[in-house]
Amino acid sequence: MKILDKYISKKFLGVVIFALIAFISIFIVVDLVEKLDTFIKHDVPNFIVFKFYLYSMPFIIVITLPVAMLLASLFSMGNLARRNEIIAMKSSGLSLYRILLPLLIISFIISTGALVFGEYIVPGASEKKEFITDEFLEKEKESWRKRINNLYMQDDQGRRISMRYFHATKETGYGVSIKKFRDQDLVFRIDARKMVWEDSIWVLYDGYERTFINEIETAVSFTQKTLHDENLTPKDFSKVLKRAEEMSYKELKAFIQEVKTNGGNPDQWLVDLNLKVSVPFASFIIVLFGAPLSSRKRRGGAMTGFGISLAICFVYFGIVKTFQAMGHNGHIQPFLAAWIANFIFGFGGIIALYKAPK
Repeated sequence: MKILDKYISKKFLGVVIFALIAFISIFIVVDLVEKLDTFIKHDVPNFIVFKFYLYSMPFIIVITLPVAMLLASLFSMGNLARRNEIIAMKSSGLSLYRILLPLLIISFIISTGALVFGEYIVPGASEKKEFITDEFLEKEKESWRKRINNLYMQDDQGRRISMRYFHATKETGYGVSIKKFRDQDLVFRIDARKMVWEDSIWVLYDGYERTFINEIETAVSFTQKTLHDENLTPKDFSKVLKRAEEMSYKELKAFIQEVKTNGGNPDQWLVDLNLKVSVPFASFIIVLFGAPLSSRKRRGGAMTGFGISLAICFVYFGIVKTFQAMGHNGHIQPFLAAWIANFIFGFGGIIALYKAPK
């Protein structure tokens, strides 16, 4: 049995490695052609270009791994079926469950590894990639951080500041709320339509300042008000929020807790938090779905398997992106938004495995 397990595993892992190398190479070549003018325009050193794509690779691996795993399961099992090797294994007394066992074990181990890889490698690499983008490629655009939606932070004076969005190029925040607490009691609160960085100071426009003393509220309206703070600058807002892929699970969870503490809606980040677990395990779910389908002998060669792989992955990631957007907008619970694709394909895989000839 060990010989047979090694034989199946070797075929499966060989295709996985080949597919990952192919996908990474295709991505780099296509992206390099697209960005070549930008690299030349900004006179980016060759070593920086190399580092840019080196730091891009961990995220590419996590995203393309489910496709590579599905492709490997379809190719490896499909070749065994076309050569009647699966029939021979069944004739010797092996069930389909036992034949597929090495693939399922390997895919589960790889999924677990992808989870660890996504926790410790991807965030740091993605952050370094974005730093190169900010430093060398998008100087005129003030980087992707030119607009940050649903911003929440706490400054060095303990004030909790939230904005509907902050525009870095204009150095302006919109839908601003500033709160100061003493222990758990609200001391004062400022709400303003916008806050603008003018002559090295923050100016608030069109709002109210409320103070709370001995449970008595005092409200004063203003059309323009200066926020006295020597340390708070636009850069503090521009750097306060990373993309989800730049944060580890632990960092994102802590950020969500801060959003909750500041009275914000954390649903958008809760979806991304759950996706950090669900996406790595997509490799196992997709193999569970694809392997039984390819265990039957059918017409068609490598291109047929490749086409089926792309179709399945297109549907899977289409479901992921659709429900991710719904979760971000609050139309569905964050956990369900992140895991529903895995539930659908996992259930479909169990049915396919049950109905496949044993």
